[in-house]
Amino acid sequence: MLQTTAQEVEVVKDYFNVLEDWKRLPAYRLEVRIDSLVGFALPRVLERLYGYKTAVTIPELPIRVGTVHHQYEGKDFADRSYKVDFFVLTECRRNIFVEFKTDSGSRRTTQDDYLRTSVKLGMKAIVDGIIRISEVSTYKKKYSHLLQKLQDVGLVVHDGNHVKSSVQETEITVLYVQPKILADDDDKNIIDFETLGNTIGECYPDSILMCRLAESISGWGND
Repeated sequence: MLQTTAQEVEVVKDYFNVLEDWKRLPAYRLEVRIDSLVGFALPRVLERLYGYKTAVTIPELPIRVGTVHHQYEGKDFADRSYKVDFFVLTECRRNIFVEFKTDSGSRRTTQDDYLRTSVKLGMKAIVDGIIRISEVSTYKKKYSHLLQKLQDVGLVVHDGNHVKSSVQETEITVLYVQPKILADDDDKNIIDFETLGNTIGECYPDSILMCRLAESISGWGND
């Protein structure tokens, strides 16, 4: 096993120092730079906080526009999509939509609206929408990979030459990961950055990278 060197520790430290500086700039989008690390840690975080073991984590899950807004069916943009930062299916078949924000104020009413509508429609409708997009999308290989991941965990099946939903548990839970809990938030569905940072640190106590991420995330909760 490779040993961590003093230089590697300094590189990790300097990298996060740069992120902390750039985060303060008006147009810098921190979440797209660290979402892979947060997504990587998410299964352990959810298990430690809620006892959920993860079957699959899928970033940027597409939510078909025409599925959540029926009035747009037949329009050219009906088969476009919104994106959920992370979709998590747990081993106990719980569907969780995770929205990750590095700025609590960046949550948008329109975003909350399509997430609420997704909850009302249920997971089967969301998967049916993904199948529909896959049929018309030019990104065939990428959607084929997504459908394969959904098939691997039993959310779709191939029926001859067709793909169809095989969702059993349709209920969806929306979980927000954000710097702090605001006055009008439902704190049962929010992981604030102090909790996230502490939990990542507990889950990866021997990782220089993840411990430094945990330290930064905990600090960003006070920005």
